[in-house]
Amino acid sequence: MSQILILLTLVLLSQSAVSAIIPEISIPSDFNKDRFANYYNDITTAGYGGRRCGYVSFKNFYPPEYTTLKIKRPLFDTWLCLYTVDVTHDGYGPGQVLPEKVYFDKKTGIWKKKKYSLSKEGTQRSLDVYGIKSLSELQPLELYNIQSVNARGYAVINRNIPLREKKKGVKKNLSFCLIRGEAAFCGSGSMINVVNGKEVDFTPYMLKSLETVEIGLPEKSNNTRG
Repeated sequence: MSQILILLTLVLLSQSAVSAIIPEISIPSDFNKDRFANYYNDITTAGYGGRRCGYVSFKNFYPPEYTTLKIKRPLFDTWLCLYTVDVTHDGYGPGQVLPEKVYFDKKTGIWKKKKYSLSKEGTQRSLDVYGIKSLSELQPLELYNIQSVNARGYAVINRNIPLREKKKGVKKNLSFCLIRGEAAFCGSGSMINVVNGKEVDFTPYMLKSLETVEIGLPEKSNNTRG
């Protein structure tokens, strides 16, 4: 166990480390590393807590069911550029009214999970938000440490869907934050999408896409935009 932890730490702390997802994920048999759409955009968040990440690029991998669509947008419906200090301080979890959160361990440089007790008011709010009768109905968060091309951070799979979103057909969300220097590129979105009348799980494709993220790129000239 200690050897695995040492290896994980070395991979995530090395700025020159190859891209990695830890723990490893199961790759669909139909995954094709050459089937992707290039994403390149300026990510800036205005207002308090927001900042500029510069241009962000990644390979937007997609399943074969997506091939016929002319526009292949990433499934993340929220893009943010935040301050690294805020992301490492806040982590993921408390705002979701869950008895579990994801936090940054400064000693190891690794994102970890831990359980905590909700207050009586927090428990009732959780039951109301998720439309459940007991906290035992909640599912554990799935946490991945991500090392991308030039950033590192976390991705969280959350199957606990607020009732109002559940009524819209949302079944599973993916949230992430990737950090480079003082900027953190973050996003979230529903991972189950209906394509040609069929439900398709985009989770492994989006996780693989996060491995390819590059933050803080210069603006391309018009003749080099891809």
